[in-house]
Amino acid sequence: MLRIGLKAKLLLVTLSLAAIPLVGIGYVREMEALLIEQQEANLLAAARAIATALNERPALLKLKPPDPVLRREKEDAINTMLNAGATATGEAQVSNDAPPQTAAQIIATEASADPRAVSDEVENIVASLNRRGTRVWMIDKRFALLALAGTLKSATGRRPETIGAGGSGRTDARKPLADNASGPSTWWEKTEDWLLRPLYQRLLTRPTEDFDDALPEDAIVSGSEVTRALAGNGATRWRATPDNRARILSAAHPVWAGNEVVAAVVVEESGNAIASFTSRALEKLITATLAVFVLVAGVMLLFATRLAGRVRRLRDEAESAIDAQGRVRALTAGSTASDEIGDLSRSFSQLLERLAQYHDYLENLGARITHEFRTPVTVVRSSLDNLAMQPLPDEARDYMQRANEGLKRLDNLISRMGEARRIEQSLRDGERSSYDIRTVINGCIEGYRSAAPQQVFDAHIAPDALLVSGSPDLLAQAFDKLIANAMSFALPGSVIVISLQPIDAEAVLEVGNDGPLLPDGPALRLFDSMVSIRADDASATEPHLGLGLYVVRLVAQFHHGSAAARNRADESGVVFSVRLPLVV
Repeated sequence: MLRIGLKAKLLLVTLSLAAIPLVGIGYVREMEALLIEQQEANLLAAARAIATALNERPALLKLKPPDPVLRREKEDAINTMLNAGATATGEAQVSNDAPPQTAAQIIATEASADPRAVSDEVENIVASLNRRGTRVWMIDKRFALLALAGTLKSATGRRPETIGAGGSGRTDARKPLADNASGPSTWWEKTEDWLLRPLYQRLLTRPTEDFDDALPEDAIVSGSEVTRALAGNGATRWRATPDNRARILSAAHPVWAGNEVVAAVVVEESGNAIASFTSRALEKLITATLAVFVLVAGVMLLFATRLAGRVRRLRDEAESAIDAQGRVRALTAGSTASDEIGDLSRSFSQLLERLAQYHDYLENLGARITHEFRTPVTVVRSSLDNLAMQPLPDEARDYMQRANEGLKRLDNLISRMGEARRIEQSLRDGERSSYDIRTVINGCIEGYRSAAPQQVFDAHIAPDALLVSGSPDLLAQAFDKLIANAMSFALPGSVIVISLQPIDAEAVLEVGNDGPLLPDGPALRLFDSMVSIRADDASATEPHLGLGLYVVRLVAQFHHGSAAARNRADESGVVFSVRLPLVV
């Protein structure tokens, strides 16, 4: 299972801050929509103002008469070209398939398509009402361009014109609007420009003033806003520039002469201002969000580190307070903090104190029971002895025999409990010495063979000396418990195998027997006090309180070793082992 610590969890919680930029982006988009709507309204109002200035003044829409001298010179030149079969200048072209045109017709056609031929008053009106960054043009009902003024490019982003033969006159203006401003001045702006500018360039598209602002023919003759304006209704339309680098907003309004629409005024403006505002707003939003996220993540990380440290210290105190046998080794000092972890620490300290008191009570219970049982057992025994000297019927003597057997078992039980208590006391006050464990084990095995000739013992003892530090008498008692346990569980006629070998700088003593297997679960519980897995047997002559293996564990720990139990690999029986560190 994946383990996630407090730090990772709190950092994941910090990710909920991602909702802030989502809300912010939605707000910026709403502002952008409102600004676009306002721009459309403003541009349509500007077109209405120009059209209002031209209403009911159809005479202003007439073309200016050309200069007579220039007209005569131009007619002569055109006649000469027509006679030679050549193509006329400008947009006029003579084709073999087209009907022949006179010089006057060609000049009239050019004049109708030349916005500079409109009256000076119209030009002045259009120029006076025009503003920077907008372009105004006007067409009549035949879609002839009557006037054109202004430019769609702002002054800061306008591409320089050609300044003469001595200079190139063409510069690279393909840069965002923001790049034309002065560079960052404060340390925050410098940091933002250094760290976040590459991110902004990848995520956001900044508007540019280097776009093709030519007025395409389809915008004049087939624009929906122009068509609606010539039909008598004001309208707006967004369109892309020929190079798709910018979006242009067009607002058209009709020019009236009485009840008839005679022309349409079109005011155009690029959407770069709104796009630039949106881009800057998103940049500020991203910057603020990242700053807040880093700040909150840092605070959460510090908080999680401190919180995890406090929990870790509480865990370490819990692990060091209780040993493997459940004894309370040290009481923890409750934290003085007023939060929930402080309350938990104080509650844990009180729990350990109560557990230590209860454990002391249990440890002393055996000694108290042993002491208290001695006197009534002695009284019962003396009473039975006195009663045995009296003449009794045979039935009464059977009852006396049963009572003596029960009393004997009770006395044996008290003796076992007293033995365990004495061993615990001797382990606390016992002296240590270095001795060869082989000598103790070999002597014990010979005694077992003499005491139990019906049992077969198969011993495998290491040939070299195995020195350990401890008490040979206590080790002999522990070995007695292991042999007694093996003999009580061994199958009739089976062999008890004894092994003593050096393994990994330890003397490993093993006692194995054929018989029932250990149950599932931690086998270490067998070495606890008053734990036994024997089935209840009322006919047993010896009490089994689970103290034998408990003594084995105490002796092993006195030698700085350990005791363990396992089933054999072939499941033919069990093996109990004691590992004692060798003296180097």
